Amino acid sequence: MQQSNRVPVLSKHRTRSRGFTLIETMIAIIVCFLALLAMLSVVPFGFNNVQSNSIHAQAVAVAQHYLENEHNALLQHVAMPTATSAPIDAGQSFTNHGVANANYGNFTIAPDGCATISIAGTTGVNVYQCSVTISWPEGGSTRSLTEQSLVTK
Repeated sequence: MQQSNRVPVLSKHRTRSRGFTLIETMIAIIVCFLALLAMLSVVPFGFNNVQSNSIHAQAVAVAQHYLENEHNALLQHVAMPTATSAPIDAGQSFTNHGVANANYGNFTIAPDGCATISIAGTTGVNVYQCSVTISWPEGGSTRSLTEQSLVTK
């Protein structure tokens, strides 16, 4: 076999070195900045949902407390509680270093009463289905929930 004694021919143009150019770096920075802005836009949405869920949890607690008062009235043979209202605890501000938030209004408590119902297998036992509706202002509209409970006597 014959070996070739060829000398490699160098081209007139220099080969480009690999790496990032300034334009590629600027584009990467802009893309990262836009992604960061998109992630930061989620924060207010999250705070609003946390506040809304907090108020909903308070409404459930108020409804359960009212149902307990109805249960006690039934069991003790005293007058049933009437419609009333309770203040909404707005909690502490995230941005004002522990200062209480502005007043969010009141829960309106409307009893739906306690009706006697019959359940199979409960002869000789009085069973009452009690319910209460709680409503409150939120975001320019009125939200509400209804809690129900059974009382045996």
